[in-house]
Amino acid sequence: MKRNQTLLLVVLSDQERQLLEEVVSREAFSIEARRAQALLWLDAGESPPAIASRLKASRQTVYNWAIRFKQERSACDMTTRLADRQRPGRPRTVSLLIDPLLRTVLDQPPSRFGYSAEAWSITLLGRYLRDAHHVVVNRTSISAALRRLGRREKFFRPLNMEFEVLEGVTG
Repeated sequence: MKRNQTLLLVVLSDQERQLLEEVVSREAFSIEARRAQALLWLDAGESPPAIASRLKASRQTVYNWAIRFKQERSACDMTTRLADRQRPGRPRTVSLLIDPLLRTVLDQPPSRFGYSAEAWSITLLGRYLRDAHHVVVNRTSISAALRRLGRREKFFRPLNMEFEVLEGVTG
């Protein structure tokens, strides 16, 4: 046996094996299911490189999963041991910032804010955020915010748009 394989030997208890099998069957495409499946295969004696290839992950990733699983054996439950850890760095804040701004503006016509358009477009929403709130965001962030707000169309007409009737105009 190679030196690295000795380090990685994972021996599961019957209860751990059962819990891992439940995760795999219940959540077939989640990262937790992939980790559980890797641990089951390691327990069955498969090599980390073979498992990595099968799961389309790096060999180091399989080693990391096994090491973390073993280190946290007595510290926490199975769900926590399989879950993603929090990643370092600053959390995303764009959604917290632009979602409320867009929610209030989408129900009003762009003309109310000085724009000569009948409907909001992603480009116009970006211009509004920049001009009125000094927030510069890209189209992808605006599109994601619109999806979160349940608005999927390309142009966003205010829901309660009032039309002004001009005298003498026919059409």
